[in-house]
Formats: sequence, C-alpha cells, structure tokens
Amino acid sequence: MLYLRGFFTNQTIFTEMKSNLMYTISAAMAAIAAVSSCKTDNSPTYFSYMTAVKEQPSSQGISYLVADDSTIIFPTEWPDGLYGMEHNQRLFATFTIPSGEITDPLYAEFSTVSQIRQDTIAHTSATSGKGDPIFINAAWKSGGIYGADKFLTLSFTFRGAGYTPHKFELSDEENAISNPDPMGYYLLTFKHDNSNEPDAYPYNGVITYPLTAKYTDGIKGLKIRFSTSSSPSAKDSTITVKY
Repeated sequence: MLYLRGFFTNQTIFTEMKSNLMYTISAAMAAIAAVSSCKTDNSPTYFSYMTAVKEQPSSQGISYLVADDSTIIFPTEWPDGLYGMEHNQRLFATFTIPSGEITDPLYAEFSTVSQIRQDTIAHTSATSGKGDPIFINAAWKSGGIYGADKFLTLSFTFRGAGYTPHKFELSDEENAISNPDPMGYYLLTFKHDNSNEPDAYPYNGVITYPLTAKYTDGIKGLKIRFSTSSSPSAKDSTITVKY
C-alpha cells in the first residue's frame, strides 16, 4: 500500500456501527486488504482523503475530486461509491494509477470509496467539562482550491465496548479569555462522551468539519485541545494545525 505526496498514512476510515456516532474500522480495512490480495498485477495501490467537486450546481453527478494535497483526480471509471455524491462530500478512497505516473491532474481507477462523517463546530463555554478520554492522532486542513471548500479533519482513538453510541464534539470556546491566542492560533476543544460504556476495546474514528472564514482568515492556524484522562487534575493535550 502506497500513498501520494502529502497524503496521510496510518489513518483509517470507518463504516457505521449502530448509529452515526460509533464507528468501526473492520469493514474498511477488510476492503483495503481485499483490494491488495485480489490484485493480479504489480500496480501499486494508493489511498487518500479527498473532496468531491461539482462544477455546476445543476449538473448530474460530481465533476472531479480534490485530494487533500490539492491534486485534482479524475476517475477513469465511475464505481458505485461515487454515484450520487454531492458537492463537497468528503471521502476516503483506494485506487490505482493506470498510467503508472503520478501527475496533476491525476487519472485514477478507484477500488474502494467510503464517505466520511461531516459535522459542524459547536459553540460552548470555556467551562463545559473535560469529557471522557480521547486521543487525536492527526489533524489537518484541506481544500480551499479547485472548487473544494475548506475542511478540518480529525483522526482519533478512543475506547469502548461496542454496544452504545458514543458522541464527539468539536467546540469553539467563544468565552475563552483570549481567542485567538497571543500567537495567532484559534482555540478549539474536542470532547468525547462514552455514554458510561466500559473502555474494553480501542476504536478509531475520523470526522471532518467545514471551516468558515472565522477559522481560516487572519490567523496562523488552530490549536485543538483534548483530554486523554477523565481525571479533573489531568492536564489537557493539544495538537496544532499550522496554516
């Protein structure tokens, strides 16, 4: 399994389990494994996060995709997973490159396509509680080019038992003393509610958030705070997204 320049590795995409608040990686990883095991040639398989773009609102279907490293991708064929997608739908896909050359624009043959859950940034007070433990593995900004809107995407790990839907919230602390901070970074907080479920097994998740001008213009980036421990005395962790 290979990846294109600027694409993230060690990340996973999830299919829905019980509700859109709990995710499991099993089906997606099985699909990726199946693609690799069923290949009959030596063409490398790539994977990427990307955004669907429809050039004309009245057009049927999307026009192309914009990878998170800003490469334009044209499918050589249109698999079922791409039909019916709306403008600015976020997705994760595996694909091969028939020509064998990484170009821009890129012509790709898609193997698997999975939509990514989208949510909006909430607005809370700065004293709304810590939440349950969670760890952000990676956070990045994409889009803002070739017709794709700007997005913040979070890849994270949490624990649960797989029986009860969990909730995740990315919030804007509007009442913080200084936001943006003196260094020019806007502060957000990512919280996890495990619905009092036992932390028996690790799970991974990916959620993407549309970014308005408030979170992109005139600032150096974002600082996202999260708690790896539910103890009130535990210090929060922070991941920084630099623009």
